[in-house]
Amino acid sequence: MPELPEVETIVRELRQQVMGKTIARVSVHWERSVQGQVDEFKRRLAGMAISAISRRGKFIGFELHDGTFFTIHLRMTGKLVQKLDAAGQKHVRVEFRFQDGSALYFVDARKFGRLRLWPCQSQSCPNLGPEPLNPASVLSVLFGLSTRRPVKTVLLDQTVLAGVGNIYADEALYAAGIHPLTPAARLSAGQRRKLSRSVPKVLKQAIRRRGTTLRDYRTLADRSGENQEYLQVYGRADQPCFTCGAPIEKIRIAGRSSHFCPCCQKL
Repeated sequence: MPELPEVETIVRELRQQVMGKTIARVSVHWERSVQGQVDEFKRRLAGMAISAISRRGKFIGFELHDGTFFTIHLRMTGKLVQKLDAAGQKHVRVEFRFQDGSALYFVDARKFGRLRLWPCQSQSCPNLGPEPLNPASVLSVLFGLSTRRPVKTVLLDQTVLAGVGNIYADEALYAAGIHPLTPAARLSAGQRRKLSRSVPKVLKQAIRRRGTTLRDYRTLADRSGENQEYLQVYGRADQPCFTCGAPIEKIRIAGRSSHFCPCCQKL
């Protein structure tokens, strides 16, 4: 699933490519891709110009000139593309046609992605935690934790921090030298400070590298990210740690794979 850096990369490209364009019509080829009334979704968007494109956690937000606001959550295999290849033609779920003749396609092979119309932007995406790109905001969240859940599980909780997923949680914990099974309430003040710096750092580095492409993720320009070339622990099970040489271990925590160095991240 695309995480914050991948979604941010797509949002930045969307601002360059479709900002200001007027939606001529919307075609929905698989109705369950749209949460709510499909006819209302199409009617509200038709004839409206895109005035702003934003990101909240892993959600892409579009604001139209009349205040209409809708989001796209890519989930596992969702993509936004401007041109369709053979595979894309088979899996188009929603099609946006603009008055200038260009198009934007929501392609989703596994059909988990969702588009949703909201009353307004301020009421969209409720229950999400703070954005994790500011160390001070992350530190405030971490010092408020009293749960005994593993810190890895807490980082993946979107009500705690919005946008952090499996890849960047592993990378941030490695950078901070914290074992993923450490109960969040047991983190020392020093560990919380380290983690508050490492979370924004690994996310911003990934944004600069256009995200991480392991399988499905592609940018709007149909390019892969570059951050996969810089991963320290994620996806590197049994390979040597870049710091100490110990084999990277992989375990499952709450059903999710977790990668860590047993020497650099002692429990």
